Amino acid sequence: MSNVSTIFVFDVNRAPSSPNPTDEEVQDAKLLYYYPDHREVEERRSHLGLIEGLLVLLASFTKHKIDFLRTKLFTTTISEWCDGIYLVVCFKNEENSWNEMAEYSHHWKHYMTKVVLENAKKLFELLHGPLRDLLNASDGNASSNLESVRRAFEDFLPSFITKAAGDSFNILNAWNASYKSHASALSTLDAQTLIADLCSEFEAVHDYVFIHNKEVLHSSLDLDNMLALYTYLIKHQGSVSERQELRMKPLADGEGVGEAHIMKSESGDAFSPKVHINGQAYHLGVVCMGGLYLVLLLQCDDVMFTLSSIKEYLSGTPNGMGALLKSLSQPPVASKLRTVSINAVTKTIRSVGYNEIDEKALRELQVIRGIHHLIESSLEVITRMHVRSKQGWCSAQVSNGREMYLTLPSESLSLTDVSGAFNEFVKTFLGGIYFI
Repeated sequence: MSNVSTIFVFDVNRAPSSPNPTDEEVQDAKLLYYYPDHREVEERRSHLGLIEGLLVLLASFTKHKIDFLRTKLFTTTISEWCDGIYLVVCFKNEENSWNEMAEYSHHWKHYMTKVVLENAKKLFELLHGPLRDLLNASDGNASSNLESVRRAFEDFLPSFITKAAGDSFNILNAWNASYKSHASALSTLDAQTLIADLCSEFEAVHDYVFIHNKEVLHSSLDLDNMLALYTYLIKHQGSVSERQELRMKPLADGEGVGEAHIMKSESGDAFSPKVHINGQAYHLGVVCMGGLYLVLLLQCDDVMFTLSSIKEYLSGTPNGMGALLKSLSQPPVASKLRTVSINAVTKTIRSVGYNEIDEKALRELQVIRGIHHLIESSLEVITRMHVRSKQGWCSAQVSNGREMYLTLPSESLSLTDVSGAFNEFVKTFLGGIYFI
């Protein structure tokens, strides 16, 4: 998507320890991290001074902070990490040649880079803890704390941001949402029963997320923490760091089929990185079978022994992962419709017909994203929209924080036809319940 040129983090409130610092020492104290490290010190100071100056200048005109700066060669995205601390990423603009992003304006590219930076902050703190706490850790002095934070930044930020910003573009992955599994009531009850029995058997299990075919089936976590884990394990497949123990190894052909399997890290050991949730540290473990993943937050001393015991339990109990997977494996109802639904309350997203993203699908999703942005900014005014484009029609309706989009490929349909088709769609597939 974009080429990363520079990444840096600075704290406008950080001051040098010397009693009479020079201007250069003041600037150097504010800079917590800079990538790439081969840049000259004067270039770093100049870069920091430009962004800090723009923040101060804009603050004198508006309460809104600058988050996007575009020049002929570079696009810079600025995101406030916490009070006074900013993450800045500079992207080199692509040359004027056709690619899959050519359908999108700079506005959508900016939206995408903002998503990358927001995910970077969430995942860094998931793996390392809150940034402010790391800088103010009581078991070290300011200098040693900063050095530890810089090592953590160096391990995570370049690896994650360059990978996330360079991935093939799919606007469905840009929404801050997880994919929601539409399982039957019986299958959901089976999952709840299995996890209740597991928690009763193993005190080490603190929280969990059940994921089936990359869709969330059941979770005990609050939405924000669930989304952070989902982004780490599903959207980025556990590959966000240079450290092998933080990278989840993909399953080989035949692995995890027919029996429970403990996911491994790229180091070869069990995948059990330490994660930080609501101020507590846990070991993260993943047990899978087929397309069913059980993500566990564990509090224990011997992680490998605990995961092995849980694996044996899930394989041996009659209502274990095998039985649950069987009840979930009923083929879904086929549909030729192309739809997207978004639930702002549960932060979930569901799509039908967009598994393969071609040029036509990209254009349709561009229209959907535009309507969604308009609904967000005019929620009390807009309840239904029908938008006509070169691709055909896109119908949308919003109610109680839930949105449904239906694309109709025929450009020749009248507005009356489109409205009638959308009403029929809601009645047939949603039973009128979705918009209540």
